Amino acid sequence: MKLFLISVLTVLFFITKADAQLFKKHELYPTIKTVKGKYYNGSGGGGYWSIAKLDTLGRTIIKESYRKKILLARDSFVYNSNDDLLYHIVTFDINNPNRIDIISRYEYKYQDNIIVYQKEGISLAVIELIKNKADTLIYQTKYSYPKRMYILKNGLLVYSENYSEGETTYFEYYPNGRLKRRKIEREPPISELDAIDNMYVGGPGSDDEFYKYKFDKSGRIKTFYRIIGKKKYKIATYRYEE
Repeated sequence: MKLFLISVLTVLFFITKADAQLFKKHELYPTIKTVKGKYYNGSGGGGYWSIAKLDTLGRTIIKESYRKKILLARDSFVYNSNDDLLYHIVTFDINNPNRIDIISRYEYKYQDNIIVYQKEGISLAVIELIKNKADTLIYQTKYSYPKRMYILKNGLLVYSENYSEGETTYFEYYPNGRLKRRKIEREPPISELDAIDNMYVGGPGSDDEFYKYKFDKSGRIKTFYRIIGKKKYKIATYRYEE
């Protein structure tokens, strides 16, 4: 079983706060040269957008993020022969425009096409496979804080436990593998009001969120929504150019 890493485009990072690359899937668009994203704060505004440039294999190699006409960040990406991220290079950051490029290097070990070890260069975060049984893979962090455990079934992250902070996250998916729901349980429990006030800023957020998508005729994400309670918020739209 090949380990298919998770997420739904470079621009959708809501799935996990893992320190490394293990649980991020890079969707490949070999006929696409650029992907343009427009991002909203849930009320239809924001003015944030991005453009991702892809190589001939359909992998994102450069991504620029903007607020209206102002460049906020520029990132470059280099991959290994397995299409896993090898280098993430921050070439511009508006918060520190004069700094030298920041390079994160990832290291991997494989067994039967499955990542069994992963290390991220700057943070030294390590994730190792501790159990492989049937359709279930269990990973655990080493030498880093916070300490976490991850469970994948059929290549999809279904469970994440943060031992250091008393936080457990569950994930549910649509039949096509897109994320449907993310639910966080905390110990000790906190009220939903406290969660919104203390953890979710810059847009709508909740410890229990559902996700919905609209697709183009090629099955690519066209519009991404976040659903909280009975309210649906438009979060992002994407356009693909050949």
